[in-house]
Amino acid sequence: MKPLLLPAKTALLLAFFSVLALLLSLAGLAMVDRDARRIAAAEAAQRDYEALDEKLPGVIGDPAAMPLVAAAIGEIGQYAGRTGQPRVALFRDATGAVRGSWQVWPRRIMPWRDGLVIGSAPDGSDVIGIERPLPGNARLLIARPVRSASALRRSLGLWGGGIVLLLLGLSLATALIVGGQTAARIRRLNRLCDRVGDGDVTVRITDLGPPDEIGILARHMNGMLGELERRIHGLRAASDHIAHDLRTPLARVRARLSAMESAADPEIATQAARAAGELDRLMAAFNALLDLREIESDVSAPPALFDIGVAVDDAIELYEAVAEDEKQVRISREIAASRFSGDRELIIRALANLIENAVKVSPAGGVIHVSASAARKDGEAALQLSVSDEGPGFPEQDAATDMRSTLGGHGLGLIIVRAIAERHRGEVRVERLGPGARVTLLLRTPRLLAAYE
Repeated sequence: MKPLLLPAKTALLLAFFSVLALLLSLAGLAMVDRDARRIAAAEAAQRDYEALDEKLPGVIGDPAAMPLVAAAIGEIGQYAGRTGQPRVALFRDATGAVRGSWQVWPRRIMPWRDGLVIGSAPDGSDVIGIERPLPGNARLLIARPVRSASALRRSLGLWGGGIVLLLLGLSLATALIVGGQTAARIRRLNRLCDRVGDGDVTVRITDLGPPDEIGILARHMNGMLGELERRIHGLRAASDHIAHDLRTPLARVRARLSAMESAADPEIATQAARAAGELDRLMAAFNALLDLREIESDVSAPPALFDIGVAVDDAIELYEAVAEDEKQVRISREIAASRFSGDRELIIRALANLIENAVKVSPAGGVIHVSASAARKDGEAALQLSVSDEGPGFPEQDAATDMRSTLGGHGLGLIIVRAIAERHRGEVRVERLGPGARVTLLLRTPRLLAAYE
């Protein structure tokens, strides 16, 4: 499932709280309306009781006048029923017989407020009024039905539905404007982080925006990148000076050792040859370090789409003749991937370094297997390159440790391989085969090509 973008999330959240606030308001209005209708019914019932008490002064509480009260209430109730008046007048004697508006006493009569009661009429509607005990265990109820709220509910539903649609539209528009602007600013920060992750520390955020939280973050990122660029340039300048100062003296020492290799004294010639070999390895390591610096710092070459099979053939061609002629080692290939977007020359170099190492450790008559296949890494399409040999393999303690220390113990060539893998947002894996070893590169397209939209 594709994750929701920031504007969509903002719209949903804003719409949810807007509709929730509207529903709470409508619920509050409905409760106010209900109480208003009950209060109106209670006031009307209070007036009816006072009018009855005025018409029958002193009679309601007289035990001898109970038949008169029963007859009067029954007549009032029946008259109200015939004329459709919204009033209830009931009298119940000691035997439970009911006279008046209905033939049954209301159900579930409960105290309401200010001495009034609320109950249920035979049709299920609410009635509110005054209930009085009379002599002889009789009871009197003067009440009014609570007016129906159907018309108000329809009005609230109509207006509420319209307001809900309006709020949803306003929420969507607000989210598209505010959320879209925020998402665009965040995308700019993400693109900058991708460039920095690929080694380009010269980029800056040009549109800083208003000085809010995101704007302050952008300003801090520019300041951080400025300081990082200054320090990296200082390190590069120092390494360039060291390279310039050391390359010429090393070359002179190498020339003098070469002259000493032809000395008449065999011991001197032997020691000079050994020193020359050590110096050659030192110069090779020195050049590899310079190459490593260039790989990790140079991001000028953009990723390009290239044919994987041709690139693998180019890497194998560099060492195939040496492997067959000097060590009788055969190099096989298995290509199960077609095209990839990345730095073609760096990938060929990484693969060539792995093949070179495999040739060095392979026994006579051995086979080196090179494969390329499609893979996945963190949900993204990736390229998997593997080189396996039949040599002694990596020591067990190295294969189980961190790749930085593992590769560091097996030559700068593998360190360069790891740098190229990290340049392509990938990794290097080492496996012991017994006999032999397999080194696998898992590469992804650099973010310089995969920008956030």
